[in-house]
Amino acid sequence: MLHKNPAEFLKSIPKDKRIMCLDMGEKRIGIAFSDKTQLIATAHSVYNRKNMSKDLGYLNRIFKKNEAGSIVIGLPLETYEQRNEWCETIIQFANKMIKKYKVNIYLQDESLSTFIATYTLKITGISTQKSKKIDDKISACIILQRALDKINTIK
Repeated sequence: MLHKNPAEFLKSIPKDKRIMCLDMGEKRIGIAFSDKTQLIATAHSVYNRKNMSKDLGYLNRIFKKNEAGSIVIGLPLETYEQRNEWCETIIQFANKMIKKYKVNIYLQDESLSTFIATYTLKITGISTQKSKKIDDKISACIILQRALDKINTIK
């Protein structure tokens, strides 16, 4: 099921499983996971996209391998929570995951997550070249931590 409300998402997620997070891009997907207590987000990897079928298969394998029970996907809302064309593409992707793998997905506003990731890496002294290779997974981590903070205030 696709959730936009954190309280509804919280009711649907297994309490003893990790939560996977995706920062969707046209070429790459940043991936992060929570710990099993669902309190702390950790950057995992960056997946270079191939096609819909291979992307879905890879994400399902990594979801299972990391013992996840639900997914958060960053949604790039514009000002005043307006959706753009890319939002619709992400929602379609999420719905395909739900249909194929019967997973609960929460859409989390990802505003400024890539900017924050890039800036954080810059101030820690990581080169721009290296930053470009890892900022997607750091963005996923930021998005997931926002969602975790949100659902943990509801608990």
